[in-house]
Amino acid sequence: MTKDILHTDSLDDILAPSPIIPVPAPEDRDQPVYRGLGGLYSIEAKVAWLMRVVMFVAMIALGLVMASQVFMRYVISSPFLGIEEMAPMMALWIYFIGMAYCTRERDHIEGGVMSLVFKKRTTLLAFRLFGSIACLVALVVFAKFAWDFASFNLSLNRKSSYMKLPKYMWDFSMIFGFALTIFYMLLQIFLEARALMTGKGGE
Repeated sequence: MTKDILHTDSLDDILAPSPIIPVPAPEDRDQPVYRGLGGLYSIEAKVAWLMRVVMFVAMIALGLVMASQVFMRYVISSPFLGIEEMAPMMALWIYFIGMAYCTRERDHIEGGVMSLVFKKRTTLLAFRLFGSIACLVALVVFAKFAWDFASFNLSLNRKSSYMKLPKYMWDFSMIFGFALTIFYMLLQIFLEARALMTGKGGE
């Protein structure tokens, strides 16, 4: 019935090969492309748990801080300026750790145009591998700028204007975020290259 509606003899003509996910679901880890990585994934699971905790705590704290600021400013007319510093800090941790977690799940936005143009598995894998390498290069460049910025603030021992908190509390969100994202991107590149060379994975 579905084939008749779509005017095709096979759904393979429409469904493109799925992208390789850096960290697959436990039931998919017996696939050849993920073979031999059980030890790495067991360590990674603990890192992923810590990332989820950081994001959850930061999101709850950010919501409470914003609600407190609204109450203090508009109800009792006594705003606390320190909230203006704390809110961006928590937002940065959510953003950069979220960036890494999104790369882990391969949930970031992709155009998917290549899957419409190329149906051959190896060609599509090669294009995806090229895209992953390009993303890695961009990540390394931005990570270098983030490191230089954090090092500069550390060398000056800079602190926030109102609460006098050390600036590295903001800067380290970028460092950890980029480091984790680079790790997951390297893992993705390794898996895509393995699938391309062995002919197993990315179906």
